[in-house]
Amino acid sequence: MSFDLIPEPQSVTLNGEAADSDDAGAPVPVALPLVGRISEDRDIDDIAGVFPTQLADDIEAATGLRWDIASDVMVAGLPAPNAATAHPVPPHASCWKSFITLRLDPSSLEPQEYRLTIARSGIDVVGGDTEGVRNGVQTLRQIIRQCAPALPRLVIADKPAYKVRGYYLDATRGRVPTLDWLKTWADRLCLYKYNQLQLYIEHTFMFDDLSETWRGTSPLKPADIIAFDEYCARLGIELVPSVSTFGHQYMAMRTRELRHLGEFPEDADRQYGFVERQRHHTLNITEPESLAFSFKLIDAYMQLFRTRKFNICGDETFDLGRGRSKPEAERRGVAAMYADFVSQLCRHLSERGREPMFWGDIAVEMPQILGLLPDNVTLLNWLYAPGIGEDKVRLVAQAGAPQYVCSAVWCWNALLPRLDDSWNNISRLARYGVKYGAVGYLVTDWGDYGHVNDPRMAVSGMIFGAQCAWNPMAHIQGEAGCGDGEEGSAAGYADAAADAVRENKAAADGDSPAPLPSSSESDDYTGGAADAIAGAPAGGDGSCAEMCRRVAEVEYGDRSGGIVEALRDAACRVAFSWDDMVWYCELDEGDGRMNRDAASAMHLGVHGFSGEYGREWEARLLGSTDLDEARRTMLQGLSPHIVRAAEANEALLCDAMRLGAAAGRASRLGAARRDVPAMLAAIEGQRWFNLVGLCLARRHDVITVDAGDIARASAGLIEPDAGSSAGPEAVQYVSIRVARGLERWFETYCDLWRSVSAESELARIASIVWRCADALRS
Repeated sequence: MSFDLIPEPQSVTLNGEAADSDDAGAPVPVALPLVGRISEDRDIDDIAGVFPTQLADDIEAATGLRWDIASDVMVAGLPAPNAATAHPVPPHASCWKSFITLRLDPSSLEPQEYRLTIARSGIDVVGGDTEGVRNGVQTLRQIIRQCAPALPRLVIADKPAYKVRGYYLDATRGRVPTLDWLKTWADRLCLYKYNQLQLYIEHTFMFDDLSETWRGTSPLKPADIIAFDEYCARLGIELVPSVSTFGHQYMAMRTRELRHLGEFPEDADRQYGFVERQRHHTLNITEPESLAFSFKLIDAYMQLFRTRKFNICGDETFDLGRGRSKPEAERRGVAAMYADFVSQLCRHLSERGREPMFWGDIAVEMPQILGLLPDNVTLLNWLYAPGIGEDKVRLVAQAGAPQYVCSAVWCWNALLPRLDDSWNNISRLARYGVKYGAVGYLVTDWGDYGHVNDPRMAVSGMIFGAQCAWNPMAHIQGEAGCGDGEEGSAAGYADAAADAVRENKAAADGDSPAPLPSSSESDDYTGGAADAIAGAPAGGDGSCAEMCRRVAEVEYGDRSGGIVEALRDAACRVAFSWDDMVWYCELDEGDGRMNRDAASAMHLGVHGFSGEYGREWEARLLGSTDLDEARRTMLQGLSPHIVRAAEANEALLCDAMRLGAAAGRASRLGAARRDVPAMLAAIEGQRWFNLVGLCLARRHDVITVDAGDIARASAGLIEPDAGSSAGPEAVQYVSIRVARGLERWFETYCDLWRSVSAESELARIASIVWRCADALRS
């Protein structure tokens, strides 16, 4: 009887022996009765009976039998079950005869701590408080899902390393989730013991008098927030509001009513761009109405939540002091301006009994800000590089500011999740946070460039975060501490890319190949070792591989581990990515001129190229004199990846078959069925993206390919055509067929989008896809 638990508990005793003891042996089975009952102590704050219902639902799903549920008054302060014999609670402790009992024992257990005992005569879940009971129930649910109808005899004693274990969900950069999907996601967060969820809003909430900002975005309504807040509370999850109140006001600053509040109101009518949206969005805080605008957002939104916490964001205020507020910056300095505005927002919240928090990137880069902020503010210290060090965590700790350490699931700007980057970032940061006394751990899930990433791609990263926020020093695959075994993922793929680089004949000087791509360990939000090297396999059999296997087992019932392993490998076959497509399109100002602002934002380091190589090609890009030259230069810089498209696509086809086969064997077909279609669509979409890059590079004479090369890259996507085997006309014909296939795939993508999200701003993603398709036809 084998099973995995995520998060891994602090202590597991099987048959009276520690689980990792040589004497533990195989777990002795405990058979669930045909007719059973679950009793919950009435002192547990679970009026809706969520916890026993969760257990009854899982027992029914696993066995087909529906158990009874009862409320009970239980004797407090009973002695703990003996670990060696696992004696259950004495029968007289309960009014109802129940096989599973849920009860409190605050005299012997800490808040959030629990003890789970599975014995032949019954199952006992004891918590130090209601959250402790909830945590124990989630562990029992995972055991039931994997082992029922015969469970292992054991005692688990467990408590978390971080009291706050949060997830941060972007609901604003193109994709607004449906309320049903939000509830489904909260259910998953509960299963893995998260106790906080922050919902990020820029312009996608129906604020009064701001209709010009949110129109056409399928905004969330007050009733949605109230309903979701209630749902989360029942699951033991604190729903925390997070609203941009300083930076990231791109959509508001483009409106006729509010553009005067921005640093560059003269740019409000520029063509919408995903790239510019991430760069130009800062309030001009010297405009008196700006503070009133931010207060209005705070005052309206905070009323809908039961929590006292409020995240004002305040991150990435790139344009502060560069536009309308430049004279003030020259007089006072940007740091003082930033600290003053954030302090006013925080005091506004504190005066209303709220607990302010904000993103700490600006304060960490300008540490003098830390000493200018109010004492009661929590700093959210986001650090996303896979090979992140501890310096910035230590800096905030030494400044005496309370902090959450914030990692990332690494799904943004891509169809496929970079699981190695995610694991390395999440696991490292969790250890640093414990070392320096962080008060919380937050896993972030962003949707830059239109939120092309399906939310189901974040499941593995979310579960990684659950493991490391609960037990960051667990031995995963025999490694002390999460994630010690592997560095940034792209560094391990450099050798696999060597042949492609040597074959690259498209360097601008025409003499020498481009340098080897290597890992970037930038702390930049879009930095780090993203996308890896096309066609390279995922890293070795270290802690990330073991965690992927556990995720496949616990979440999907896949004992082979193949579902998540294939997804992990697929993310390494990226020859041309979503952000490459966005860059290619948005180099156009909208009128055929080169967009220099967008060009200045393009960094090859995000694709794993070395700093020297990236800087060289970025300089060449900015030196371009027109749009065609800029696009050709961009493709030349990316050519070491693009030339691997055929190899990458062949590997992606194998990944899809592996994933499908593993899903077919998975025991929990419902869970696999829920996510696997989105995974397969993402893999096929990446194959089309790789083809797009290959065809565009050929169109701009960056690489030399014939129709046969493209046919090899399109195997399984485009049927062979005997009439298209040679010549430039044949290559153009194949490019047209790629455009058609891309458009057909996109319709499936739209269907999957609508299954979890409102229409939102899907049309903006469509615009990029269709512009690329049109370029292939030209």
